[in-house]
Amino acid sequence: MSLRARIGHEPRTGLYWERLGPDDAAGPPLLLIHGGGATGACWRATPDGRLGWADQLAARGHRVWVTDWPGTGRSGNRDGLQIAYDDVVAGYLALLRETIGEPVVVVCHSMGGAVTWQLVEHEPGLVAGVLAVAAAYPANVGAVNSTVVSDDGAVAVVDFGDTGVRMTVDRRTMNLYGDGYVFQQGIATSTRFPLEHVDAMRAGFVGLPPRMLLQRLGVEPGLPRVETPAGFEGKPIRLLTAGEDPAHTRAIEERTVALLRGWGADVELVWLPDRGIEGNGHFMFFEQNSDELLEQVAEQLAVVGAVAR
Repeated sequence: MSLRARIGHEPRTGLYWERLGPDDAAGPPLLLIHGGGATGACWRATPDGRLGWADQLAARGHRVWVTDWPGTGRSGNRDGLQIAYDDVVAGYLALLRETIGEPVVVVCHSMGGAVTWQLVEHEPGLVAGVLAVAAAYPANVGAVNSTVVSDDGAVAVVDFGDTGVRMTVDRRTMNLYGDGYVFQQGIATSTRFPLEHVDAMRAGFVGLPPRMLLQRLGVEPGLPRVETPAGFEGKPIRLLTAGEDPAHTRAIEERTVALLRGWGADVELVWLPDRGIEGNGHFMFFEQNSDELLEQVAEQLAVVGAVAR
């Protein structure tokens, strides 16, 4: 009998996926959705060469689906310059419906959060729960209030409303994060990021579709908005957030919690400083205490799984 491949592509959208862990594991599989400028590789290794969360969760007996957004990373047959949030949502909906075909717990990071809320809205029966790791809110929370410093139709210079960090977005190319984002927003005041390995982290960044980046910044419409929130009723959702992440302050996260709770979700904010864990920033899975943080992840996955059952 031939063995099933453990990697593949969703055929219509090109989304790349790989499966880790035992095929006969109990409980719902984990679907890992990365953030902007990253690939699924961010879940597999740290910049200083340690084993990442995906492989460790697989070793603990979870089935884990690691993915790359359509139009980025190892995903194929798409023009990244045309990719918008809707395209990425379509890829993950197709993956859920036609490849995975059973309920999952979504673990999402950063810009992957806005994708995840669409999965809950449109396929609540295939999303058993969500663990959002410093993840973006849906557009329902209100305007991002970024400031366009300049825009000649090709290149936009934008001060991001949530952090004040200045970003330059070139619509003619896939965009790599500049020093402003990396040091002022991604790492910021983290005391846990291994600064000697910044170059190793940046070596793993890939071009970010300009349309998506402008949507996330609130400069162009298209940050996904939940129109029918019925699927959130009773859905177990945990927001895991660190204390030194300027894009995910406690106020921002509590605003998201209030929105999701208003839709009936079983949602809680897991604020790491409340648990005595200080100094972490946006890239928790890359930081020096990532193994310690994995214990927090495992605890919340157990909670989400228990509620989902």
